[in-house]
Amino acid sequence: MIWSDIVIGSLAILYGAFTLVMRIKKPSAFAKLEAMKERFGEKPGYWIHVVFYSLLPLVVGGVFLHRAFQ
Repeated sequence: MIWSDIVIGSLAILYGAFTLVMRIKKPSAFAKLEAMKERFGEKPGYWIHVVFYSLLPLVVGGVFLHRAFQ
């Protein structure tokens, strides 16, 4: 068991979960979301933001935790 992987994985999952919850409760809290929408368009900008700020941290956190408990 590697403690640094547990900490990094847990923090990444917490961050990803937090951004998912905030995206539902208060989407105006994301300043970079509007910039991405302006640059890439409404839907692509939204999905790029979702992937990189919510889904990717959840996946990376899961990988770190899986690696820590293997």
